[in-house]
Amino acid sequence: MGILTRATKNLSRRKTRALIVIIALTLALTMLIILPPSINAREALTRQAFNALISTDSNLNSTLTLSATEIQCDYPPFFNSSMIGSSDTSNILTQSFMNDSLYYNISLIPDVTHVIPILDVWAVTDGSYEIYGVPVENASFQLDPTILPANITEGRNLQVGDSGVVVLDEQTAKNFSVSVGGTITLSGRNFTVVGIEGSELPQATHGITMSLADAQAITNMTGQASTYKIFVDNIDNVNTVVTRISNLDPKLQVLAGLSQLNVAEPLQNQITELTQAAQNNLNQIQDTGLLEITVAVVADAAIILFIMLYSVRERTREIGTLKSMGAGNATILAQFMFEGVLLSLIAAVIAIGMGVFVVPALSSLLLPTPVQTAVGMSQLPNGTIVLTRITEGPKPFLTGNGSNVISAPITPEIMLLGLGAAVLLGALGSLYPALKAARTNPAEAMRYE
Repeated sequence: MGILTRATKNLSRRKTRALIVIIALTLALTMLIILPPSINAREALTRQAFNALISTDSNLNSTLTLSATEIQCDYPPFFNSSMIGSSDTSNILTQSFMNDSLYYNISLIPDVTHVIPILDVWAVTDGSYEIYGVPVENASFQLDPTILPANITEGRNLQVGDSGVVVLDEQTAKNFSVSVGGTITLSGRNFTVVGIEGSELPQATHGITMSLADAQAITNMTGQASTYKIFVDNIDNVNTVVTRISNLDPKLQVLAGLSQLNVAEPLQNQITELTQAAQNNLNQIQDTGLLEITVAVVADAAIILFIMLYSVRERTREIGTLKSMGAGNATILAQFMFEGVLLSLIAAVIAIGMGVFVVPALSSLLLPTPVQTAVGMSQLPNGTIVLTRITEGPKPFLTGNGSNVISAPITPEIMLLGLGAAVLLGALGSLYPALKAARTNPAEAMRYE
């Protein structure tokens, strides 16, 4: 009778005990199989948030440094009484625009290095869209990364020398039923869509972004702008330049980026705290996962060890009989080790089947909730820097925002590793009992009660 046949019969004769052992091994091996992919999934989510926070911190520092020497000026909007229909009167918020003469006067102020005119027209008579024009004849617009749309999801942004092209935000593209490479007609002129701006931060979307010259042409506002971005050569000269700009026209609204430095420390403290929390979360996931994997490994080996030790003691007379019939030490060793491996292998197959269905729910009970949101930086129209929760974008394995139920598929590689671990642990756990059985003296075994 072969080793496989004897091992199978020995297990079948003790069905209840084998079933209990298999259930215990299945629980341990299920943990061993589901934990690695679940840990990786949670680490990926937390690292994604961690990297986003590091990027936000870097952007905040560079933006604050830039803002310290930047000034923005415009005319504040005003309410204008306008007739609607034949009898209703309503106050309408109206824009005011600056002309070339003011642009040149600001350019002549000492210590001013660049003046970037921007035309932002809220409403256009032949459509419900916003026109946003930026000078792209040179690279000066790159001095402030907030001038152009920052969240391009398709295509590209405006580039130096662009003309006759536009970048649309998602809602405007939807209204025009157009995508990248398509054409839209504005005030009788055709424009090619080269990019789509995402709407993750609604207050920062720009409607239709194009070159300043094109924007002025289709709105009949040549030489006019709604906002000037002004750059000063040194932070020490900012207040002086602000005063001189205000003296040109008391109606101007002049905002200095220097004021952003006052809010820098609280914002940076928030990012630092969130980054540390993400790092702590990552460490907690790794430490908890390692501990639980260790427990699963030890439990599997211990279960095999103790059940096989008991089996050796229980079957001492059987061992003596086999030896008296000519079975060698190697045969006895192989039989008991094979029984331990077989038990572990059966449990592993069941554990893989269970893992496919219960891994998200079970891992949510075993592992900490990962950090799934990060903080980004945006600037309000008045230039104020704010931190915004980022909850959109690619989230590896994520099935529910803020949830600890994370999808971590059991891949074929994980299945093979699980089976291999089961065989190894079964062999290691049964090694000592098998050696003990192999070294049993036949005469003593036959007298054992």
